[in-house]
Amino acid sequence: MRERRLRILFMAHVRWYNAEAQYALDLAEACRRMGHRVFYYTQNGSLAAVKARERGIKTFQESGFNAKGLGGAIGIFPAVLRLLKILKDKRIDAVEVFRSEGFALIAVVCRLLGIPVVRVRGDMRPVSKDILNRLLYKMVASAVVASNTTIAGQLERRLGPMASLKTIHGGLDADMFRPGGSARDVRSEMQFPANAFLVGILGRLGELKGHEDLIAAAEALLAAGKRTYFIILAKESSPMETELRKQIGQVPGLDKHFGFLKFQKDLPAALRTFDLGVVASTGSEANCRVWLEWMASGVPLIGTRIGVLPDLIDNGRSGYLVPPRTPEKLAEQIGHMVDNPAVAQQMRMQSRKRVLEYFTIQACAEKHLALIREYL
Repeated sequence: MRERRLRILFMAHVRWYNAEAQYALDLAEACRRMGHRVFYYTQNGSLAAVKARERGIKTFQESGFNAKGLGGAIGIFPAVLRLLKILKDKRIDAVEVFRSEGFALIAVVCRLLGIPVVRVRGDMRPVSKDILNRLLYKMVASAVVASNTTIAGQLERRLGPMASLKTIHGGLDADMFRPGGSARDVRSEMQFPANAFLVGILGRLGELKGHEDLIAAAEALLAAGKRTYFIILAKESSPMETELRKQIGQVPGLDKHFGFLKFQKDLPAALRTFDLGVVASTGSEANCRVWLEWMASGVPLIGTRIGVLPDLIDNGRSGYLVPPRTPEKLAEQIGHMVDNPAVAQQMRMQSRKRVLEYFTIQACAEKHLALIREYL
């Protein structure tokens, strides 16, 4: 018997386009491709709203749940009424909520209407363990989804065991990020040798991303005579680039082994040219989409034991894990990959294989849909 198509509201009411908003939007798009009717709920004027409209997804914009102070308390009730209208007019079957703002009211409204509500938690910050939050997560929410096993463990340590708790990792389109296809000639652009062993770090330039540790590791590799070259790919502009360039310039000769690339319109073509990817983060990483982008492109990885990263990598098979803030360990593993091209090649195949087995957006959507159907 064919299962009926669902009407699902994905609520990621956040001003910026962070990992939670992207998780929700990618998931919504995957469910739509599977034939379901999806709606995306985000903040007024947010980049997430722009991204959703670009993908042709019906979008609702609302700031009432995010307002602060007395004005926020007054404004939240019209937001509740507008949500109520959406739920009724669009005949929503289930709601997934990716943010904590207003979740208590959202969950109560959904339950009063008999609509299953799933709290998807993709935030590494400790959840509040007060009695109201315990009741909200364990009795009001139909189910709770953690985006990695670290978050799942934290939830149960702070709130107690939850039968409805599931861990569902994010995923990506493995047809877009793949080893085959055109490759950008990054080595020529950076004036690096044609046979240079190329290491990349991808993402925003921020304090928790470990760029300084990668630079320190590169310095150690240069001192050891390893002919390794590095590129920092920034997904957005940041004043931190000046500081990183300054750090590189303080080491004689290191600037000839480092390059910077701005946002890449054709990111898959850029990633395919690398021999190794690095995720050197020192905190956060609840989802870490960039890790999946490297892996799906067939690029082995070295990463830190932070957040979701230990879930994503098969240590020793598709890459290596090192403790955060240990540039000496990072340098050691990069050097090992440089000296063992056969190992690096084997890991290229394993990286892609692991994504196809566990981390496609299709697999992610199927798990969410199965969870929703349990409560319908």
